[in-house]
Amino acid sequence: MTKYQEIIADLKVVDSSQAERMEEEIDIMLHKLKFLPRENFPKTVLLNQSSAFNPIVSRLLEEKVKISGGQYITDLKDNPQVIILIQETENLYAEISSLLQEELIKSSDAYTNNRIYIIHNKTFNQDDASYLQDLEILSEIIQPKFFYFDRNGKDWVQFDMQ
Repeated sequence: MTKYQEIIADLKVVDSSQAERMEEEIDIMLHKLKFLPRENFPKTVLLNQSSAFNPIVSRLLEEKVKISGGQYITDLKDNPQVIILIQETENLYAEISSLLQEELIKSSDAYTNNRIYIIHNKTFNQDDASYLQDLEILSEIIQPKFFYFDRNGKDWVQFDMQ
């Protein structure tokens, strides 16, 4: 059973309409991506500012990235096509320049194709209540041609290297 199925099962007990809405939203996301070839699912890595930008290893984030249309990776050597930075403090922008000088980052497809993003939503991946919000954020970043939830600028931004 996936985490979102657990959340929906728990929600059905306390708020069946919210459970139904969440299930419907996730089903729509999964259906939109159903016929997309695997090579259109970009290799996606999430780096946390609070852990010196080390890749985050998390089954929960792996599930969220997969539902959002990406391939979850945890090693920069795997040449990520999308790099997502999780902002913890206002110092992030001062720290980014040194991160972008790292060879594995500079040589990545994400760097070359300007697909580096910053999630600055403080509740991102914090609890079950933010699960659907997290999917919306990740989906807009990973598969922007298929998803639009108006979260760009509010919860995340693209880091423009030009």
